[in-house]
Amino acid sequence: MDISLNKQSSQPLYIQLFEQLKELIQQGVLPEDYKLPTIRELAKDLEVNNVTVVNAYKLLEDHKLIYKKIGSGTYVLPIEEKLSISGIISDEEEQREYDYNEEEGYIDFATASPDPRLFPMTDFKKAINDVIERDGGNAFMYHDSRGYLPLRSSIADYLSERTIEVGAEDVYIISGAQQGIDIIAKALLTNGDYVFVESPTYTGAVNVFKSRGARIVEIPLQNDGPDMKELEKLLLLIKPKFMYTMPNFQNPTGCSYSERKKKHLMLLCKKYKLLVVEDDYSGDLSYVERPAIPLKAYDKTDSVIYIKSFSKIFMPGLRVAFLIIPEHIKKMIASAKYMTDISTSGFMQRVLDLYLNRNILDEHIKYMKREYGVRYFEAVRAVKKYLRGALFNQPNGGLNLWIRLPEGVGSSKLYEYCRKNKVLITPGTVFLKGQDGEQFIRISFSGVDVPDITKGIAIIGNAMEELKKSSRLEF
Repeated sequence: MDISLNKQSSQPLYIQLFEQLKELIQQGVLPEDYKLPTIRELAKDLEVNNVTVVNAYKLLEDHKLIYKKIGSGTYVLPIEEKLSISGIISDEEEQREYDYNEEEGYIDFATASPDPRLFPMTDFKKAINDVIERDGGNAFMYHDSRGYLPLRSSIADYLSERTIEVGAEDVYIISGAQQGIDIIAKALLTNGDYVFVESPTYTGAVNVFKSRGARIVEIPLQNDGPDMKELEKLLLLIKPKFMYTMPNFQNPTGCSYSERKKKHLMLLCKKYKLLVVEDDYSGDLSYVERPAIPLKAYDKTDSVIYIKSFSKIFMPGLRVAFLIIPEHIKKMIASAKYMTDISTSGFMQRVLDLYLNRNILDEHIKYMKREYGVRYFEAVRAVKKYLRGALFNQPNGGLNLWIRLPEGVGSSKLYEYCRKNKVLITPGTVFLKGQDGEQFIRISFSGVDVPDITKGIAIIGNAMEELKKSSRLEF
């Protein structure tokens, strides 16, 4: 390496070394995966103190130009494409609209929102009246930014029944899971930071991370969770700020991590000091006897930020969710939360607290599981019957089916065929780029009545057969 340091310059030696190494890397003189000299070797060659090299290497690492491989040395970071770094969806795909007029009688498998006809309106009206009668004007005052203390205590008890042991001081109330994702990004991310995500994943989270300048690294998702070999290989190369996950009934695939992979991920967290963001999107909606255990329940090293929303099991418009935050980042998250909105609606927090204390929420969850369970099993039956040649795994929970299409059927054309017949699906291109996205569709059954589930999936099946015929004719 052609490096020359001017010891008479007012510029610190480590800055000079950093700038020259940076230029050599950016010009390609030092190629990707090139092993840099050890600190001692380079310090000896340049006749400088070891600390000078340490500081220069630290700056290069901060600028995402080099990485350390444990027990091996320091290397030039590979180019982005080699790390499967992407934004998951392009701007053009992101802007595509899959809208329709609700009055036109569409069967909607595209929306994963709860069915408003299942909302507990009678109980809700009573809870509103009880809170107003009990608390009067105090119900509408500002609260501590962390949230209404009685609700935080009730949530701690709620989590204890789900094998997560925390105290009220660990619970932070937020205005919906999306706000939680935004707060985490605001607190932890700076331009150029890496974030690991499952592939495919929820694009709303990815877009938040990208808005903060993050570089997205995709971890392939298998039927039982992430490809752990690929994850560890990437952890050896780069250190992300965090990994965003949905371990139970993931969106869009519906898959759940196996217990083995949950434990394996926790081991990687300990080994690489990896921080994980767990979005418990629909973990309460298990349609088999075995409950879905959150990843946070396996967290022995305070490595998991846990986000939980009640939107899929209660009323999404209430915008009440919560975070469980590891001790070492509590101040950062709390500050970002305060700057975002000072505090979440105190009135809605009091209503939800009443629901939890009176056990109404648990009873409502049981009701929702029964109702959605019927729709889920009907959707599974109809897919098996009508979508010939398609492949999918039965998630036994959640609100979605992720379906691999047979050869000759692309998700974009299938979407258009179905829409003409007043059936809406979500094409895989919303979640995956290019040809990968064309191989899949997502069907969300939560807002569709059982007879319409059968009818709608039969229409999807007919559209698939038409596309197969067209494909054969073109060939």
